[in-house]
Amino acid sequence: MKKLNLKPTGEAAAILFGFFAVLTAASCAMQAGTADAVRVVIYEWGAFPLLCAIVGGVVARKSGFLPLYGLCCGAIFVPFMYSFYSEQNWYVVLMYCIFGYVGTVFGWVLFRREVRRIEEGRPEKKRKPLLLKLFDRHSIDQYK
Repeated sequence: MKKLNLKPTGEAAAILFGFFAVLTAASCAMQAGTADAVRVVIYEWGAFPLLCAIVGGVVARKSGFLPLYGLCCGAIFVPFMYSFYSEQNWYVVLMYCIFGYVGTVFGWVLFRREVRRIEEGRPEKKRKPLLLKLFDRHSIDQYK
């Protein structure tokens, strides 16, 4: 039986649930007219699926393929669907599952590429932190 990676899946699901709760609370704090538009257009079709893919990709890059993560993405959205949307939006649950699996597969491909590099004996790439790449014009060695 293959590894289900339950611990990383649970961690990713908890992170995703936190993002969903914060974004849903932010949309509830808006006025009634704009909250519905923001909730449907930005959150349902933009931020939530993108978060499913990004969180799945980041966690899968560290721990490999997560076979249950896509189902968790759909299951996490079900309470939000019943509280804010009609029950006719089951296709959105399927869309979140697909986005979750797309992110997981992308992260798994990156994970396998790094594993293959290590198995072949090639040295690991040294990564410079993103903030240093963007904002530091000089070498960090002069500050040490």
